[in-house]
Amino acid sequence: MRTILSFAIVALVVGSLSVALRAASADDPPPGSIKLLDGFKHQRMQGIDTRVGKIWKENGITIQYDIGRLAGNYAQQQRKYQADQLVWDRQQTWHGEPVELAMTKNRQLYVSFPESHANFYGQVQKEEDLVDALLMVLMYVPAKKAER
Repeated sequence: MRTILSFAIVALVVGSLSVALRAASADDPPPGSIKLLDGFKHQRMQGIDTRVGKIWKENGITIQYDIGRLAGNYAQQQRKYQADQLVWDRQQTWHGEPVELAMTKNRQLYVSFPESHANFYGQVQKEEDLVDALLMVLMYVPAKKAER
């Protein structure tokens, strides 16, 4: 009985530490089966009601994400409320799921998966940033679909 109690206490302490460290760890896997390109890192961050984090590369793009029912649809918001600031926007079906993309005049990229309540966004400094962002973000598959 004492061994079980000791094990339970250790498990609670380790579990609490791992949750605390997970938010600061750059080694966490990115969401939705995204595969990081060479040189990119991922970090989960502390969200209030959604999962948030970032994917980045030194001297490259930083892609932030906001995933959850309360995250909204960032690309749609740009279309609705900032249409005069858009360079382009597209809606497409990608791997059986709608995806919405928008690029603003100040080179902010938004990629939203409305059915999954997933948003990815980042400041595009150079064309290779756009390519890197799209190559990774369009790999996103929500957990439910990835398990099928």
